[in-house]
Amino acid sequence: MHIPVERIPTSTSSHFFTGAQNNDFRGATITNQIINQDSGLSSNTKNITGDMIASAIPAVPLVFKGREDLVEQGVNILCQQGPRFLAILGAGGMGKTSLALHIMSSALVKKKFAGRSYFIPCELFEDADSLIQGLVHVMKLTMPENKSKYEVLFDYLEAAQGDLLIVFDNFETPWNYGDSRNSVKNLLEKIANFREVSSIVTMRGPDGPGDISWKKLGDKSGIPTLSPVPAKEAFKAFAGDNLQSSDETEYQIDSLLSQLEYVPLGIRLSAQHVKRVPLQALIKMWEKDKTSILTEPRKPGRLTSVSFSIELSVQIFRIEGRTLELLSVISFLPDGILFWVENLNRMFPGEVLSFNVSTLLDSSLIYCQNEQLKMLAPVREYIHSKYPIAQVDIDQLEIFYAQFLQDLPNNKMEAQHSLQLHINNIEKIYKSQISSGHSKTSSISAVKAFKGFSRFHSVSMNLIDLILEKDKDIQKDDEVDLKLMRTFRLQWMGRFHDAEAQAMSVKECLNEGGNISQSEADILGRCFDILHNIYYAQVQYEKAITMNLQAQKYFKQSENQWAQANSMRWLGNIYYMQHRYKEASEMFPEAQQLFQQIGNELGVAECLKMLGDISKAGLGNQLRAAECLWSLGEVYRKQEKYDEAFEMTLKAQKQFEGIGLKRGVADCLRLLGIICEHQAQYDEAIDILSNAQIQYQSFLEGQYEKAKEAFIKALELLKGFPGEKYLIGHTLLEFGHLFSNIKDFAEARRKYEEAKDTFDSHGQLKNQADKCSEALAELDEAEPTVSISI
Repeated sequence: MHIPVERIPTSTSSHFFTGAQNNDFRGATITNQIINQDSGLSSNTKNITGDMIASAIPAVPLVFKGREDLVEQGVNILCQQGPRFLAILGAGGMGKTSLALHIMSSALVKKKFAGRSYFIPCELFEDADSLIQGLVHVMKLTMPENKSKYEVLFDYLEAAQGDLLIVFDNFETPWNYGDSRNSVKNLLEKIANFREVSSIVTMRGPDGPGDISWKKLGDKSGIPTLSPVPAKEAFKAFAGDNLQSSDETEYQIDSLLSQLEYVPLGIRLSAQHVKRVPLQALIKMWEKDKTSILTEPRKPGRLTSVSFSIELSVQIFRIEGRTLELLSVISFLPDGILFWVENLNRMFPGEVLSFNVSTLLDSSLIYCQNEQLKMLAPVREYIHSKYPIAQVDIDQLEIFYAQFLQDLPNNKMEAQHSLQLHINNIEKIYKSQISSGHSKTSSISAVKAFKGFSRFHSVSMNLIDLILEKDKDIQKDDEVDLKLMRTFRLQWMGRFHDAEAQAMSVKECLNEGGNISQSEADILGRCFDILHNIYYAQVQYEKAITMNLQAQKYFKQSENQWAQANSMRWLGNIYYMQHRYKEASEMFPEAQQLFQQIGNELGVAECLKMLGDISKAGLGNQLRAAECLWSLGEVYRKQEKYDEAFEMTLKAQKQFEGIGLKRGVADCLRLLGIICEHQAQYDEAIDILSNAQIQYQSFLEGQYEKAKEAFIKALELLKGFPGEKYLIGHTLLEFGHLFSNIKDFAEARRKYEEAKDTFDSHGQLKNQADKCSEALAELDEAEPTVSISI
C-alpha cells in the first residue's frame, strides 16, 4: 500500500472550510495563504526560498503496502531508452506522492538518473514563472546577472550530459490557477522537448497535462484504491501495538476499511486514532461523524485531514454553481449515476450537464467506471455533509426512478438485473421523500414494483414500515395491502411469529361470520393464504391445509379465480409432499380447470406437470403397505408356508386394487399363480398367471401413457414461458426418468440431454444440470450394448 504524503505545511486558518463560495479563495492562493501563516511571507512566490522548498519535500514513506506492481510498472516505464513521461493521477489522498517517491528511490531509477533527479512540490507555485524559480532552487543553479531564470534553466537542460528526471508533484495547483494554464503548459512542453529529460507528474484528475505522451499508472481513472489485504496490513502497521488480536477485532477492521473504500489517507488517519481510543469506539465515531474522524489532532492540511484534501479540490477546480449542485447529487446517490450519458439528461430534462461532468472528472472528486459516475466513500460523506443536495434535485430523481420502475422489462431476470444496479439509489431517494413528506410520485406504487423479487424484500420492508409510520393520510385499502405485503416478506425472511401476528391483526379487523363484501372476502382469503404459507414453511402441514381451505372459501366468494386456483395447486403440493397421491390427483385437475378458464397457461402447465409426477410416482404410503404385504407373501412362499403366503398375497392384491395400481395387482396374481403351482393346483395357476399378464399389459398401456400425456401437455404449455428454465428442465428430467423406467433408453437419453441444455442455458442451475449428467451416466450403465463379431 502507499500511504499518501502529498505534502504542504499543515497549518491553516479555521475559515478555510467556510470559503467554498468565496471566488477569490482559489488555486494556489489557498496553499500560499497556508504557507504565509507558517512563514510570515507574503503571497508573492518570489519570496519562497530553497529551504522552504526543501522542507516541503517529504521523505519516502516507511509504511507502503500493496503498491509493488505500480512501482514496478513506473520503474519500467522510466528505465526504457530515451525520455519518458509518467503520469500518476487520481483523487486527493490516494498516495500519488508516495508512489512517485518510491519510484524515484528504486535502484534502477537511481542508476539511470545518477543523482540528477529533482522533486518540485508544485503546491508552492502558482504559475510558470514561480515554477521556473522553484526548478532553479531545486537544481541549485547559479544566476548570472546578465541572464534570466528561463535562460539559466534551459541552458542547463540543453547541456545535460546524462538522463535527468523532474518530478512535478501536486501539479494541479499551477495547472488550475487563474489564467496561468497556457504559460504553464508551454513551460512543461518545452521542458519535455529536451532529449535528456524525463518527467513524473502527480496531480488530481484523469489525464496528464499538456500535449505530452504521458504513460499513466493504474487504470483509466488513475491509481486505484488499495486491495483489502494490504489495506489491513497498513492499518495494523499505523495502529501499532494498540490493537488486540481477536476474531472480533479482525472483523471490525475489515468492516471499517470496507466503509472507507480502502482510501490510503483515510486508512492512515483512522488507524492513528487507535493509538488513543479503542477500535470499537473508533468505528462508532465513524458511523456518527464520518470524515470528521479522518483528521489528525492538529490543524488540518493535505496529509492530516481528508476533509481538507477534498475541500482543496473543490476550490482549486472552481467547483461552484450547477457543477457543485451536480456534485451534491452524485454524493447523495449510493450507486452514483449509472449509464450517465443516457440517464443524466433524463434525470434533469432540459439541462445539458456534460461539461459539468467533465469538470468534476478533472478534479477527481468523481470517477467514471463502466459508464457509471461514482464517488469514493470519504468524498461522498464529506460532500453530502458540507454541500447537501437541494430538494428540487431529489424531486427530479424521484420522478426519474418512478418512471424507471414503471418501465422495468417484463422478463423477470432482466428486470431483477436492472433493479439490482439501481436498488440503493431507489431506496435512498424514497426513504428521503417519505420521511420528509415531499413525495412527488406514489411511494406505494414503487413498493409494489418490487413484488416478486425476493432479493429486494428487505428494501421493500423498510419502505413499507416508513410509509405506515409517516403517511397519516393513507387510504384504508392501501394500508391493508401494505400490511399484507409486509406479512409475506416477514414470512419469507423466516420471521414466522411476526408474520403470523401481522396476518392475524389484519384478519381480526374483519367479521368472518357476517355479511362481507367481495373486497373484504378477498382480504380474508389473502390472510388465510399467507397463514397457509407460514405453516407450510414450518412443515405444519395440517394447519396449512386448514388455512388453505379457508383461503379457497373466501377466494371463491370474492370471485378471485386465480387466487382460488393457486390455493388449490398449493394444496395439491401439500398432499403430494405427504404422499397422499390420491387427494393430490383430485386437487390438480380442479386447479387446472380454473387456470384454463382465466387463460393462465403457466398455471395449467404446472398442474399437468404435477399430475405427471403423481402418475409416475404411484400412490405413496398405500403403495408401500401393499408392497410390504406382497413381500411377506413371498417370504412365506420361500418358507413353503403356502397357506400364509396365499393369504398375504391376496391381501396385497386387494390393497393394490383399492388404490388402482394395476401393476401391483399383476405382481400379486403372478405370485398367487406360482403358489398354486407349488401346491400342484395347475389349472388354477394357469388362470391366475394369464390374468396377471393381462394386468401387466393394462398397466403398461394405461399408467405410463397417462404420465406421458401429462408431461407432453405440460411441455407444450411451458414453451410459452421461456424464462421458466427450472420448471421446463425439471419436467424434461422427470420425463426422462419415465422413459428410462419403461426401458425406452433412446427417448430417455434425448429428454435428459434436453433437460441438461435447459439448465445450462440458465447459468445458475448447475446442480440441476449435474443431476442430468448423473442420469445420463446411469443410463450408460443400464442401456444394453450390442457387440458385433466379425
